[in-house]
Amino acid sequence: MLKRYIPALVILFLPVCSAGQPVTLTDSISGKDWNSKTIAPGVFLRSVQTKLFNSDQAIYVVDIDPTAGNFEFGVAAADTTLITSLFAAAECVLAAINGTFFNMQEGYNVHYVRVNDSVVAITDEKEYGIRATGVFAATGETVDISGWGPEKEDAGIVNSEDAIVSGPLLMDDGMEMTLDSINFNKNRHPRSLVGITGDRHVLFIAVDGRQPGYADGMSLFELRALARSLGCTEILNLDGGGSTALYVKGEGLSGIVNRPSGKVERPVPSIVFVKQIE
Repeated sequence: MLKRYIPALVILFLPVCSAGQPVTLTDSISGKDWNSKTIAPGVFLRSVQTKLFNSDQAIYVVDIDPTAGNFEFGVAAADTTLITSLFAAAECVLAAINGTFFNMQEGYNVHYVRVNDSVVAITDEKEYGIRATGVFAATGETVDISGWGPEKEDAGIVNSEDAIVSGPLLMDDGMEMTLDSINFNKNRHPRSLVGITGDRHVLFIAVDGRQPGYADGMSLFELRALARSLGCTEILNLDGGGSTALYVKGEGLSGIVNRPSGKVERPVPSIVFVKQIE
């Protein structure tokens, strides 16, 4: 079955806290007035617009319990940039979030991407140790988040059907990764992440930002505190900023449930998704 690597022509026919910034939640995120909707058995969309970290925040979460149905997690990539909602529609997915970082001038992924057992992108050397520090790997319902570096990429150790490198890796097996106090980490921006909880739920989380009065965005220290409060023990930061887009099938006109900071979706070259298997 042809899947996940989407040629452009196909699309045309489709309608430890780091030194410097320890962060804790001063009030419980679980006590917030969340909006919640069942998307499918074991799949929930939750959202909240609230004050958190002494700032305006808008948070959107897709929570998938793999034990509650038949699901397939994966990665999609294209030979051109596409908006997340179009990616998701092409794959007929239940939910998706934008993928990893990319060269915005030329449109290619700058981190390792594996789709359907084939490597379709490799990591730019300058990305190691900064953003290319974690990998999300998936085969069917089996998912994992772990550390990444040039030695692992050179060794070709990935055995999963799909994988995508991104970062920084924020938490691995319950252990917080060290974060430097650089602007990318400590300033507030829209953010995207994929996380795995202690009971093996998979979370796609979008945090809006750069929209005064609605959402300020989060630092990576704040983002990790948020994901940890939602039960995540493995947390991988994805591309954020104007790329942040969370898709849920059937929601609104396009399926995008958050509010991208650029007012419209930014075209991206990869997504992370979940499908419901009949």
